[in-house]
Amino acid sequence: MHIEEKVKISKIEKPINIMIIDETPGDWRFWKACNRVLSQQNDLALRVYAILLERKDQISSRDLAALVDAPLYSVRRALADLYEIGIVARERLERGHLTFDNWSVKTPILGILRLIPKKYFQESYPTE
Repeated sequence: MHIEEKVKISKIEKPINIMIIDETPGDWRFWKACNRVLSQQNDLALRVYAILLERKDQISSRDLAALVDAPLYSVRRALADLYEIGIVARERLERGHLTFDNWSVKTPILGILRLIPKKYFQESYPTE
């Protein structure tokens, strides 16, 4: 599982939250979502997440698509990946045969860091 940690970096004045992933690729859904979030050429998932961080309230999928100027299908896929990683929350409203999703930030982070899994080392993490 992943953990959140406060880290101080030189580019930003105060400590920020980052997600630290310290696990093997056993959960393929999590890793597939992580890879898509971090490797998209247009950074759509990161742009969507940035808007959610700035707004600090729930936003519908359609409003997010308009704000990032991207197709609704692509925004929904990016949101599904962020949801799989566990950093956004979804509130689903059903009215008849229609479904409306409202999204908000579950875990406020500004970055993702992957550690080499501990079990890959023969003893433990190196001390130097």
